[in-house]
Amino acid sequence: MKRYLIGFCSALLIVLTACDNWIDPKINVNPNTPETAAYTVVLPTVQAGMAYVMGGDFGRYTSVLNQQNTGVDRQHLGIYNYQFTESDINNAWNTMYTGPLNDLAIMIERAKNDGAPHYQGVFQVLMAYGVITTTDLWGDVPYSEALQGAKATEPKYDSQESIYIAINALLDDAIKNLTAATSNLKPGSDDLMYGGKVTSWVKAANSLKARMAIHLAERSAAASSAALVAAAAGIASNAEDFQFTFGSLETEANPWYQFTTQRDGDLTFGVKLSEIITTLKDPRGPIFAVADSTGAVTGTSRMNEFYAGISSPVPFLTFTEMKFIEAEANNRLGNSAAAHTAYLAAVTASLQRSGVPAAAITAYLAQPAVDPGADKLTLENIMTQKYIAMYTQAESWTDWRRSGFPKLSPTSGSNIPRRFPYPQAERLYNSKMPTGTTIFDRVWFDVP
Repeated sequence: MKRYLIGFCSALLIVLTACDNWIDPKINVNPNTPETAAYTVVLPTVQAGMAYVMGGDFGRYTSVLNQQNTGVDRQHLGIYNYQFTESDINNAWNTMYTGPLNDLAIMIERAKNDGAPHYQGVFQVLMAYGVITTTDLWGDVPYSEALQGAKATEPKYDSQESIYIAINALLDDAIKNLTAATSNLKPGSDDLMYGGKVTSWVKAANSLKARMAIHLAERSAAASSAALVAAAAGIASNAEDFQFTFGSLETEANPWYQFTTQRDGDLTFGVKLSEIITTLKDPRGPIFAVADSTGAVTGTSRMNEFYAGISSPVPFLTFTEMKFIEAEANNRLGNSAAAHTAYLAAVTASLQRSGVPAAAITAYLAQPAVDPGADKLTLENIMTQKYIAMYTQAESWTDWRRSGFPKLSPTSGSNIPRRFPYPQAERLYNSKMPTGTTIFDRVWFDVP
């Protein structure tokens, strides 16, 4: 019996290894699981995935650390008290690396091979945004050896400085590709952010360069000037904001909406932010949070629908931010008149974007506490107003870390966290993960 079994297996092996000679190789291809997905499928999926992380864990955790929101229950209460652990951040790290960033790495190469520079440029801008956001939150992260699948299962951690250099070069290449005269394939309605308008993607690329430059204002004397050049070529109106708008169905809902409806009570409006808004009589208060019976917004208020509505957009880069960058850069360079003009434009843009009526905008700007005049305008004025305007955005925590404004007091202990903890998965499966860091250590751009 054993002899016959061996003979049968040998014959089967011969048949299987000879299949290519007589069986159509396409017969076993499942049409429902293609090896490659269409550009029109991947692009909106990547955009939605990245927006979900930005408006999800990244946005929530930074808003709690930055005291724009208050953690009052469960996980977010712990983070509010700086019990911020590797398991808290596991999901966001894995989602970003195995989802959008991995897909973008594949599509950048594919677009290059397909002679589709316009798609390539769009994918490169998204990659740059995702990588810079990630390194800003953690410091040193995998990049040069990451996103290669089985080729690099334990990628090295690149220094944040080297990542900034590499991403600046990536953005330069993206701009070159986006301005190419021809492209075999072009984004269109599948681009849920700009509808395939490559000129808008060029502005988004320059806006990200401006953000990166201003991050280095305390580290480089040339950073403020570089930020001004990039911002001038960046987003030029509220209508050009780089953002992702979610749908009106529950399956397409904004992540802030999902969180506030599914875990109502875990977060409330930040005590610090509500104090600033109340002191300044800021009309954005009841737009950002649900006011009480007296019309006041307090540290117990819930988020309102402006950011937490089912179809609310998640902003990536905005005109408001560009004008604040311009104001800060000019302030640092001693250009008081230019700084003041940009500052007023930034505050106005935020108020307009929030739907504040013109008369209320005029009244708000008339307050000396809001507009002290060109000669008295300080970096604290600029960054405090930016703190209000950048509510829910991870960038606001970066602004506080590098500028110290607004002045925050620790909610626990004597220090406020300045970086995310590395995730549990990296500690377990990547021996190259840096050790000895704590959430209170500064990242590279965060100069004492």
